[in-house]
Amino acid sequence: MNRTKELKRTLGNEYVYRRLMSDREVSRLRRQAPQHLEDTVAASLTVGCMKINAVLFQSDTSLRLGYDVYVKDSPGSSEWVCFDSPSDPASLKEQDMLAVLDRIVAENGLSYTECCFERLEGIMPPDKKV
Repeated sequence: MNRTKELKRTLGNEYVYRRLMSDREVSRLRRQAPQHLEDTVAASLTVGCMKINAVLFQSDTSLRLGYDVYVKDSPGSSEWVCFDSPSDPASLKEQDMLAVLDRIVAENGLSYTECCFERLEGIMPPDKKV
């Protein structure tokens, strides 16, 4: 069984791949880059507590396609925390994105199903009234 099918079977609806732009749209934008383009997610793969986005971003004089990797600090959390922006050549293909995510998970001792971060207890700062 290939890795994608294995994770889909294990995680069910916690495995989600979304392609928001076609290769043609990405190529067109890169050729005719608008002056001020906000970072734009072209594809996203969520695998349990991990997520990788293929993002178009403004670099010096051109648009580049890169990855942003996010983690949840606990499996039930709705918030994502930016973990890494690897320099791997980016692709919109699900298998390519999963391969990069698998490598990052393995290299950093992370998990798709469990929180791997130590919980730090502390005092929250009081809300400031303006």
